[in-house]
Amino acid sequence: MEDKKLSTGITAGAFVIGIIGFVMSIMIMVGYEYVIGPAITLTMVLMIAAAGVAILFGLYQLLTNIKKNISLLIGIVGFIILAVVCYLLASDEVLRTYGDGITPAVSKLSGAGLFLLYFLLIGATVAAIFSEVSRIFK
Repeated sequence: MEDKKLSTGITAGAFVIGIIGFVMSIMIMVGYEYVIGPAITLTMVLMIAAAGVAILFGLYQLLTNIKKNISLLIGIVGFIILAVVCYLLASDEVLRTYGDGITPAVSKLSGAGLFLLYFLLIGATVAAIFSEVSRIFK
């Protein structure tokens, strides 16, 4: 019974938010430009709330079904290890051409992000090629 009440509440809330969005959209189209700021704020708040709910739901599903999600946990641990290795490989050197706002910490994080991108891109390419080649021999 509790699930039905929750579902009804969520549906009613989504309906109210949809009506508010529709009314704001019409007001903007008619020429009430002062509504643009609140509409953007409402959109950002709803996006952040949706992302938070999605993350919490994912964590709940992950933690309640740990045995089924062991491969996902291995992947997450592998990604974290790869990110740490990339961070350790990255340089914190700041070149004169970077500009004034770049600190050694920002330079190191940018370098780590680039290394991580390269490793993941190469890994995805190798996995795709391996998958196609192995399918030929099956």
